[in-house]
Amino acid sequence: MPSFPLEELLRRNCSTEPNCGKVPKFLAIDFSNDYWQTVHIENLTYHLFGAYYDNREKITEAPLVRVLSMINNYGARDKVKYPDSYCQMWFKNRVDPVIANVSDHKIIWRFGGSEERHVFPTLISCPLPKTEKEVPEMVSVVAQRCDKARNLLRVIYEPDVKTVAMPQQKDQAMKDQDNSRKPLRFMVCVKGLDFPYKDMSWRLIEWLELMRLMGVSKVVFYDGQIHPNMTRVINDYVTSSPGFVELRPLSMGRGEPHTGRNFHHYAMAADDFNRILNEMIPYNDCFYRNMYKFDYVGVFDIDEVIMPLGNITKFSNLIELAHKVPDYERNATNCTTWASFCFRNVYFPLYPERPKIYRNLPSFYYMLQHVERVVEPCNRFSATKCFHSTQFVVGLHNHLPFFRAQNGECDPKSVPIEFAQLHHYREPDNKTRLLNPVVDDNIWRFQPQLQQRVYSKYEKLGFLPDIQQWIDAENRRRKDDEQQLHEAIFKT
Repeated sequence: MPSFPLEELLRRNCSTEPNCGKVPKFLAIDFSNDYWQTVHIENLTYHLFGAYYDNREKITEAPLVRVLSMINNYGARDKVKYPDSYCQMWFKNRVDPVIANVSDHKIIWRFGGSEERHVFPTLISCPLPKTEKEVPEMVSVVAQRCDKARNLLRVIYEPDVKTVAMPQQKDQAMKDQDNSRKPLRFMVCVKGLDFPYKDMSWRLIEWLELMRLMGVSKVVFYDGQIHPNMTRVINDYVTSSPGFVELRPLSMGRGEPHTGRNFHHYAMAADDFNRILNEMIPYNDCFYRNMYKFDYVGVFDIDEVIMPLGNITKFSNLIELAHKVPDYERNATNCTTWASFCFRNVYFPLYPERPKIYRNLPSFYYMLQHVERVVEPCNRFSATKCFHSTQFVVGLHNHLPFFRAQNGECDPKSVPIEFAQLHHYREPDNKTRLLNPVVDDNIWRFQPQLQQRVYSKYEKLGFLPDIQQWIDAENRRRKDDEQQLHEAIFKT
């Protein structure tokens, strides 16, 4: 239960009662579906997942606590009216909470609601006084200022220990950082992995090693129930490369039980809209947990790779170039900073009927083998993926940021496709795109290192066959061929 502040609650001195409000006791919390808590305010139900301290320099309303939730209400920002609610923010070694009106609800969804019982991802803003220098330990959301809450979330604040500074030291810290020209830091957030039956371990290894070669320092996965071999892969990275891979728990906000492979998998398939709405939770939880430690956060799936073109092979060099190149289909001459850099989607389908291009490479190198793609890339808004600046972004959708600081930065830039593209290793929805594929072997620039790293990981995990297994497989294949030939002869 990563969002429940059990340690903070146990060490709190309860001998003195606060004048307004009261820290709820452990058994008074309305828990839901393992990782959520529930609060009802008038006709609204809030499903609370996490809370995060936001004191970024570019956020004009900072400092504040943002509460990530799902709410049974949807509508345009200027038309939805929410009932009054309050945040009780509890500090270490203080009896009384700081209480603030909830100042904003940011719905991380723009594509319409539903008459069914859907809940929508929403960021709730709890402003702190500008003079407040400490970070609250816990927060509760209540209907009245002095209500006794039935929810309590740990306030997540994970600063970069190398650059953490008090508010009055921020300006000097930023100047020092600019002068030192520190390399850009990249991480990737992946939605809940829902592969209970399909083994994607071999593709996961190749994808992770390519991310590392390109300069990604951390990848965060969320456990939507995954195949045992994929679990082995992730656990091995967690132990052998500390800090590079993290696996976090997850369940669905509306309450579908996260137990048993069959139920959870089919519950998501039965209501696809609910599944999509829930995807915003891991993206934003991941972003807010890591925003102080990294400069750019990518939101990808494991079948997606932002591929630099030309001589560029590192994401840091790509972002430097992205600042200088034009914005595709848009005039951005007045811009010097952008909330995100986005890349146009290009499909690399399976094409199972076509012979391999790279005949000397085993077929388990999926991306290295699949170098045929559709001719035309998608437009700038269709299935794009981005690197998001942690200075400016506030609310993340899987394709674009929905909220940003609006403090000098411009809307996301679409980087022209001659400089980079999003490789998407799946079938296009429009099957006419499959016609007349072209060879695009840009990934082969990484082949020597990528092949070596993937092979070493396969070998370590025991995924490679030994000699006897190879001989047995060849014998089985030969017998199958002979049987098929025999059946074909007698049919004629």
